[in-house]
Amino acid sequence: MAALDSSIVNIALPTLTQELGTTIDRVKWVVILYLLVITCLLLPFGRLSDQWGRKRVFQGGYWVFTLGSLLCSFAPSLHLLVAARMIQGIGASMLMANGPAIITAAFPGDGRGGALGIMSMVVSAGLISGPGTGGLLISYLGWRSIFLVNVPIGIVGIMLVQRYLDKDPKPQKNIPFDWIGSILQTVVLLMVIFVFDPSTLMSLPVAAEFLGWMSGMLSRIWIGGATILLFLFFLRVEARARAPLFDLSLMKIRTFWTSNLASLLTFVAFSTVLILMPFFLEQAMHLPPHLAGAFMTAIPVTILVIAPLSGRLSDKLGCRGLSVAGALVGALDLLAMAGVFGTGLTKDAGAHAVILGLAAIGLALGLFQSPNNNAIMGAVPLSKLGVASALLATIRNLGLVIGTALAMGVFSWKMDLTHGDFVHSLHFTYLIGAGVAVMAGVAAFAKKEA
Repeated sequence: MAALDSSIVNIALPTLTQELGTTIDRVKWVVILYLLVITCLLLPFGRLSDQWGRKRVFQGGYWVFTLGSLLCSFAPSLHLLVAARMIQGIGASMLMANGPAIITAAFPGDGRGGALGIMSMVVSAGLISGPGTGGLLISYLGWRSIFLVNVPIGIVGIMLVQRYLDKDPKPQKNIPFDWIGSILQTVVLLMVIFVFDPSTLMSLPVAAEFLGWMSGMLSRIWIGGATILLFLFFLRVEARARAPLFDLSLMKIRTFWTSNLASLLTFVAFSTVLILMPFFLEQAMHLPPHLAGAFMTAIPVTILVIAPLSGRLSDKLGCRGLSVAGALVGALDLLAMAGVFGTGLTKDAGAHAVILGLAAIGLALGLFQSPNNNAIMGAVPLSKLGVASALLATIRNLGLVIGTALAMGVFSWKMDLTHGDFVHSLHFTYLIGAGVAVMAGVAAFAKKEA
């Protein structure tokens, strides 16, 4: 449910733009802030659950997420909808941070890898199937239904946690929480999103007053330099912390950091499709939301077929080759949709061409993610599986945040240059996404083969 809400709003963005009387540049905050809150709070809530108890934090996540969903469904304006989405994000981070740890504790033997693999598939399916579900709900029940549907599901979740999860041990009060590291991590992640889309920073009055004189490129350079310095300071703090939020020892494992880098780049690349394709289907092809959502289901359907097969194949053939293949298939598909091979996506594109292009994205994700996650978790010591799972979720969400900001920023910039040429702007953005996917393939190749 938490993963689904990372993408279910994408299909509603055109509708929200019209019904709330706003613009594409502003409505993107409905997506970005939700993902950003999750990304910033995953590691802190994972750490807090070790001290306060996983059941307490996990069940609390259901309460907060359900409340946020209810507030979203009744939001009368964009500003209040964004605020409610932030509450949703807090609850989602409490859920996502604890899921892998709870499963790890429940499967101490050989079944642990399979259980974590199943969870990764479910999370991926949730991330990608949102547009299809959202399209049907919007068409028949209105945009508020995509949030209201979470309320009964959340109530059932609260009851299931209460009944089936073991009672937490007493909180560990002797272990200090890394508050400084948590704050620094949040600021660093915020700075990262500003690097890729400075307009988000300039929308803040204080920032606009101090940085408004800068050009777009100069602001990126200034913010990027500040981000690097702050990140280095964060690493120094974590190296000296008694109970660090970020376990630096994991970065000594080449397969771990290269696979995480590949995951980050993959989600950045494919976010260009997830965020912009609904606009293409509804505004360029003039499809109603339910048909646009039906087209988008080509991605999750393909993932659900391919991901289990690639996971099993990775046990026999290794993880590296399949991960590289997935990234490169995605790059070729993005190049095709950008018009490098043929005409690409145009207003006159046939349904079969669009569905084939989306299915190829599902093929790429299905080939890539299961073997890549298998490589990450297989390279980590058993004692650090929980931390590795939280970092894996953080990297995935960070990729979605960066990808969403990058796609919207590049698309809007190109639209201004081309005086509103939607198709040309879309092609240019997909071309950038293809380049990022190639970089993901290089990172996946750099891992050690098991």
